[in-house]
Amino acid sequence: MSALTKVFVLLLVVLSLILTAGTVVYVNRAESFAKALNDEKNARQAAVAEAGSAREDQAMLREQLNTMGAQLQNQRNVGDQTINQLRGAIAERDANIAQLNSNLLQATAGQKSSSDALVVAQKVLGTQNDQLTEMRKENLDLAKRNSDDSLALSDLTNKYETVRTQWRDANEQNTQLQNDNKTLRETLHKAGIAENSAPTINTEPLINVHGMVRSKQSIGGVAMATIDVGSADQITKGMQLKLIDPNSQDPFLGYLIVDRVEPNQAIGHLSGPRVNEVRPGVEVRTQL
Repeated sequence: MSALTKVFVLLLVVLSLILTAGTVVYVNRAESFAKALNDEKNARQAAVAEAGSAREDQAMLREQLNTMGAQLQNQRNVGDQTINQLRGAIAERDANIAQLNSNLLQATAGQKSSSDALVVAQKVLGTQNDQLTEMRKENLDLAKRNSDDSLALSDLTNKYETVRTQWRDANEQNTQLQNDNKTLRETLHKAGIAENSAPTINTEPLINVHGMVRSKQSIGGVAMATIDVGSADQITKGMQLKLIDPNSQDPFLGYLIVDRVEPNQAIGHLSGPRVNEVRPGVEVRTQL
C-alpha cells in the first residue's frame, strides 16, 4: 500500500468518525425531542397555561434540528468534495508513479548503455596508456641514442680537429724539412762534400732532460708523438730524444726526433726498432 493510499484511508476514517458523531448528536437530539414531547404532554396535563411556551420550545427545537441537518449536509458535501479531491490526487499520484517508473526504466537502460560505453572507454584508455608508455620508452631510447651520437660526434670532431691540426703542422714541418734539406744539400754542394760521404754527427744532446709521452698518432703513415717537455726545458727542433720503457726487460724502444717545439710540449716523429710499443706514459730522455 502506497503512502497516498494510506492518507486517503485515514481521511476516510476521519470523515466516518465525523459522520458517526453527527448521527449520535442527531439521535441524542431526537431522544431529547421525544422527552420534550412527553414532558410537554405531562405539562399539558399539568398546566395548560404553559402550552404556548412549549410550542415555542418545539419550534425552536425544530429550527435547531433543521440547522443541524443543514450543517450535517454541508459537512457531508465537504467530505464528498474532499474524497473526490483525494481520488483525483491519488489518480495524479498514480500517473506520476507510472511516469517515474518509465523514467526509471529509461534511466536504467541509459545507465547500462553508459556502463557499457565506460567499459569500452576504459579499454581504449588502457590501450592508449600502454601505447603512451611504449612511446615514452622509445623516446627515452631515442634521446639516449641521440646523446650517445652527439658525444660520439663531438669526440670525432675533436679528434678530427686534432688530426687536422697535426696534419697541418706535419705539412708545415715537412715543408720546413724539405727546405732545410735543400739548404743543406746546397751547402754541402758548395763545400764540395758528397751527400753519401757526409760525416757521422753525434745527435745526442749535452743537456739532461727527462719527460713523458702524452699521446701517439699516425699522420700520413708516419708515427708521431707529443711529449710533455718543450722550449722551457731547452728542447729544440731537430733534437733526438730516447724512448725508454722502464717496466720492460729491454727498456730502449727507439728515438723521437723533435719537429715542432712549444713552451711546454713538443711534437716529433718516431724511429727505431720498437716504435710500435710506444704509448702514453713512456719516458723520453736526452741521455740514458
